[in-house]
Amino acid sequence: MTPDEEELDWDKAVGQFRLALGVVMKPLMLYGQQHYVDTALQEITSLAIQLHQKLSGVDEPYYINHEKLHY
Repeated sequence: MTPDEEELDWDKAVGQFRLALGVVMKPLMLYGQQHYVDTALQEITSLAIQLHQKLSGVDEPYYINHEKLHY
């Protein structure tokens, strides 16, 4: 598999993951939480990618961008 094909596969997998998360989080969007859900989706996706890297042998601490999250 060429590097371009690998990148396309990676983008496809991440895109499908984001779509699935969107379906799970949709009820929150219906109650006026759109902005919070959007930022949470970005952070959850980032954490999923970090988990993949950990499972692939890259031992780095998890990073959460607290500036994007709203409490």
